[in-house]
Amino acid sequence: MGPQAGAALLQSIICQTDASLDQQHLPVILMSFPGHIVDRTAFLEGETDVNPAYAIAGIIQRLESSGAEVIAMACNTSHAPAIFDVIIEELDRIRSRVNIVHLPLAACSYIRNNCPQMRRIGLMTTNGSWKSGVYSNILRNWGYEVVIPDPSFQNDVIHRMVYDQKFGIKANPVSIPSEVMVLAEKAIAYFEDRRTEAILLGCTEFSMIISGKDAKGMRIIDSIDTAARALIREATGFEEMGISAGFRQTYLSGK
Repeated sequence: MGPQAGAALLQSIICQTDASLDQQHLPVILMSFPGHIVDRTAFLEGETDVNPAYAIAGIIQRLESSGAEVIAMACNTSHAPAIFDVIIEELDRIRSRVNIVHLPLAACSYIRNNCPQMRRIGLMTTNGSWKSGVYSNILRNWGYEVVIPDPSFQNDVIHRMVYDQKFGIKANPVSIPSEVMVLAEKAIAYFEDRRTEAILLGCTEFSMIISGKDAKGMRIIDSIDTAARALIREATGFEEMGISAGFRQTYLSGK
C-alpha cells in the first residue's frame, strides 16, 4: 500500500505512546510491500480483476509469523467490504489468531467517544472508499449526518489530490505540489459551506496536507492517528477496536 502511509502510522504510534525512554516504546513490525498489492481503488472501480485482499492477507500472515498479535492496514480503501471481507475469509481459512484494527471503525468510534457534541461529519476519501460506503454506513447507522461530496467534486477535487498522475500525492511523495494545496483549500471550503462540524480524513494520504489549523474551525479527524491510538490500546491490554479473525459485518450495527 502507500509506503508513506505505513511510515506515518509508525510515527503516530511513537508520538502517541506514553513513554519517556526508548525502552518504554512498543515493539512494532512495519512491513511495506507496495509492489505486491494492486491499487485498491482500481480494483473497486473495475480497472483490474485482481483483488488486493489475497496479497494483503499474505502479508498479514508474514506479520503474524514474525510475532505480531495486533495489526493495522495503513490504507482506508482496503477496508471496503469487497476487499476486507475476503481478507478476513483468508485469515479464517489459515486459522489466524491476530486482531485486526479496523481503521474506519476506529476513526468513527473516536468521534463517538470524544466528540459527543458533533453530529454533522464530512468525509474525505478516495473514490473507492466513497463508492463502497465503508465510512458513511458506520456513521449513519450511529445516527450521524454525513456530508459526502457530489460525484463530480469527489472525482475532480478530492480524489484527484491523491491520484492525479502529474501532481497527485502518490506521484509526488517528497514534495506536495501547489496544485494539491489549491484543491485542498477547495475541499475545506466545500465542507465549510455545508455547515460541517468535523472532517474525517478517510484516506491516509490526506494527513500529509490537511491539519486542524487549515480547517476553518472544523475538527479534523485523522484516521492515521485514530488507528495508532487503537493499536496502542490493543497492544497495552485494552480491547476496544480490535477485530478478531472471525469478524464479518457486525460493526455496521454499531454494537
